[in-house]
Amino acid sequence: MNNNDDNLNKPQETEAVETDVTNEAESVNDQASSEQPNNEEDKSVNNDENNDQNNESENDMNSEKTWHNKNALKRGVAMLGYGFVAGFVRLGITLIAVFQFFSLLFAEKPNQPLVKFGQNLNTYLYQINQFLTVNSEMYPFPFADWPDSEPK
Repeated sequence: MNNNDDNLNKPQETEAVETDVTNEAESVNDQASSEQPNNEEDKSVNNDENNDQNNESENDMNSEKTWHNKNALKRGVAMLGYGFVAGFVRLGITLIAVFQFFSLLFAEKPNQPLVKFGQNLNTYLYQINQFLTVNSEMYPFPFADWPDSEPK
């Protein structure tokens, strides 16, 4: 009976060893499978971060283009307005010239306040023309001071 008892014990030991090996194999598989989703999650997080960075750079480029477009539109509206104002300034200069002609004709001397005002109007017209031809980024009066001297 000892042989039978030994044989009975051996399969149990073998079954125990097989169970231990199976349990170890399952735990290794569980660890491997638990690591894989983490890697996939890390990859998806990295992809999300890369996508966010790409989107941010695209948004920066789009906002930069939008900013330039808004600035160009703002300048375009100002240019139309200043072009309209420039016509009235030219009319004012013409009226000053006619009045100065009659002043010279009758008083034989120019009207000094109109000489200074005419110079200021000419400087203002020069500033408008510089702005309209994009030679200057400075917006003329009323966004700047009224010109009080010759153009610079």
